[in-house]
Amino acid sequence: MVRNLPIGGVPSANEIWIPLGKRTEILLGSPDVIHSFWVPPLAGKMDAIPGRVNRLILEPTEVGVFNGACAEFCGTAHAQMGFRVVVVPETEFTEYVRAQAQPAAVPESEGLDLFIRNGCAACHAIRGTPPDGVVGPDLTHLASRRTIGAGIVPTTVENIADFVASPDHFKPGIEMPAVDCH
Repeated sequence: MVRNLPIGGVPSANEIWIPLGKRTEILLGSPDVIHSFWVPPLAGKMDAIPGRVNRLILEPTEVGVFNGACAEFCGTAHAQMGFRVVVVPETEFTEYVRAQAQPAAVPESEGLDLFIRNGCAACHAIRGTPPDGVVGPDLTHLASRRTIGAGIVPTTVENIADFVASPDHFKPGIEMPAVDCH
């Protein structure tokens, strides 16, 4: 998981938002095995190699949501390793980055306490709260993402609960333990 973002960058998972018509540099690296970043409508394939940073330039010419995939066999859940590149007008991109940079708005409920008590904070961060794990994705604005689990299912309350209760069912080989949240 890369946490050393450029100034103004915001962490996310499985979604990369970029502005229409602007050159955007994607830095590709891997903590473990070779992956291959591929978004056919936007760019050719480029590998993410452990111990190395490769640079890919995207300059989108149309607004849209473009599906990407890892095009290099990388492990048990390889077939489920997807992501999306969301191309929006520059003003919408600027607003998105501003909103994503904000800490979490945590409602008064037992949710955060359960998150911490069940050990989720050991791997996941929620900016603006005590959980600051770095192994799993940053979950600060999870509900704003279109999908969860590397693009496997749409983000809904039910899908989040099902994924947390049985992550291996969705992504074979995932290291995340199951947590009963039903």
